[in-house]
Amino acid sequence: MTKRFFLAISLFSILLSACETNFDVNADWKDTPVVYSIISQSERSQVFRINRAYLGSGDALMFAQIADSINYDTTLIRAHIEDWRNGYYFKSIKLVPEWIHRDSIYSSVFYNPDFPYVLIYKTEPYPFFKVNSPGDTLWLNPDAEYKLIINNLKNGKEITSSTPLVKDFTISKPLYNPYNPQITIRNNEYSNSIKWRAAENGKRYECMFRFYYKEWDTPGDSTLHVINWSLGSYKSKDAIGGYEMETVYSGRDFYTFLKNNIPANSNVKRGAHRLELVFTVVADEFNTYIEVNEPSSSIIQERPEYTNINNGLGLFSSRLTKKRMYRIGSDMEADIISYFGSIDNSFKKISP
Repeated sequence: MTKRFFLAISLFSILLSACETNFDVNADWKDTPVVYSIISQSERSQVFRINRAYLGSGDALMFAQIADSINYDTTLIRAHIEDWRNGYYFKSIKLVPEWIHRDSIYSSVFYNPDFPYVLIYKTEPYPFFKVNSPGDTLWLNPDAEYKLIINNLKNGKEITSSTPLVKDFTISKPLYNPYNPQITIRNNEYSNSIKWRAAENGKRYECMFRFYYKEWDTPGDSTLHVINWSLGSYKSKDAIGGYEMETVYSGRDFYTFLKNNIPANSNVKRGAHRLELVFTVVADEFNTYIEVNEPSSSIIQERPEYTNINNGLGLFSSRLTKKRMYRIGSDMEADIISYFGSIDNSFKKISP
């Protein structure tokens, strides 16, 4: 008889299943907490999923539509994170349950139209740690270790984990002048580069350019549009940080990206507005989780189960998002206008 074991693992919407063909895998019921959270000092609120695994011999999708199959009674869960600095306890932040509409996170087959809500736990309001130049607000102390503690009042089980935060890092290229942040990427084959110092506690770097442009259907009535150009994923050699990392790209590739992602339309006017550089850096534990769940090129498809949750399953780790917004330089603006002149002649020299 074929049985399927379904595990509700929240943030990633991943369904883990295992099949057995010659014996019943259904044993006595056992409570298995499933916890996921990726915290960041650049975010005002930290979000957690605290669920439980379930096992049954019927239709797992039907079980998932019953709220208490995957959710604990919120009156029986006490959860908080603790701020530890140099081995000393500093403070704690309570986690409070909140039902939010599933469309604000993701679309999932686990919830039917009659019950379109997801249970999350959020940190209660807390003051920011400090504001860095050029105006980056840090909501958590990047020098602290954060410990997660969840207590189930019904069975007395304590679920714990801990993570350091990914610390800030410097971007040396393209140069960022907060008083005149300007960038120029020319339409040619010359190599352009992005250089940065590896972040302490950071392991994997996702880098992209976010191009903003304005579009006018009628004079004085503009809309802002944005497209994202991924520059790839990069791993540091360790999580110690401090050494230089670099990625190289072609200006011609950037302009080809614009052509392929901005619909040709000769009936509108457009203006190049801003270019934003965005880094997302994840900690070592998060990188390991990604690696374990990446597509395999091996004929052996079974993956090891990865978790850093004590007395449960899941992941508690951190990430840092770093952004730099640039104005479009005059030479780059001229190149964009010229490039689109042979496509739809839509880009003009228009002051944003």
